[in-house]
Amino acid sequence: MTNRENLYLSPIHNSSLLEHLIFIIKLIFFIVVFIFLIIFSFSLGKIINSVQKWLPVIFNKMILWVLSIKVEIIGEIDQSKKNNLFISNHLSYLDIPILGSKFPIRFVAKSEVESWPLFGFLAKNSRSIFIRRNKTDSFNQKTKILDVLSSHEKVFIFPEGTTSDGNRVLDFKSSSFASVENQNFIIQPIVIVYSDLNGIPINRWLRPMIAWYGDMDLKPHLSKLVGLISIKVKLFYLEPVNAKNFKNRKDLSKYLEDQIRKVYSSALSKKLAK
Repeated sequence: MTNRENLYLSPIHNSSLLEHLIFIIKLIFFIVVFIFLIIFSFSLGKIINSVQKWLPVIFNKMILWVLSIKVEIIGEIDQSKKNNLFISNHLSYLDIPILGSKFPIRFVAKSEVESWPLFGFLAKNSRSIFIRRNKTDSFNQKTKILDVLSSHEKVFIFPEGTTSDGNRVLDFKSSSFASVENQNFIIQPIVIVYSDLNGIPINRWLRPMIAWYGDMDLKPHLSKLVGLISIKVKLFYLEPVNAKNFKNRKDLSKYLEDQIRKVYSSALSKKLAK
């Protein structure tokens, strides 16, 4: 680690005993509420569908509270339009509780996640849509997502197909839009930008503390992350588009990729200029 990296990272870890104590109290309270929500979801939540839909939202809000994550929203969702499909860039496992804390929505996840310890359990209880990434099963996966959209439920997809290092937006996979190709569905693009850690603007040296990508081990990354005092995030709601207005899914994918990359790059440039 270089001296410059140490200069940026050292204030991040200097949390006081009181701050650690507050975090532990929050965590204990969170665990109690989490157990209650799980019990609730297996009883009344199974009976009342609308209640079950909102349980993940409550759970995600609790995660943001425990980790002291503050979210700033730039722009707004046009309530006069029916936004069925939501998309955004993807750089961390934190993206899901942040994006899922606003309203009931079902995330699309690769089928392997279903068997992961803890994350698989949470994904299933959040009513995630699990898909297999192979061409032989592509029709079934497309139908599965289309059925959910047609039932007027909101669906969230990360078109990059994986997490990035946070320094750029990866190329979108046009297959992410197969279920809405030439269909009358509104797509709401969102840009997620992590702006501050413990009051310090995030730069390329601090970004790996948030971004989880490549072959990073989860346990050490998570242990460092929970030691942070505060995290600030910005969500940019861009102009929604209708999938039927594009010739094919490749054109749709490229347009949305360009829009999200443009705003994300601009947000990073403005932070670097400060």
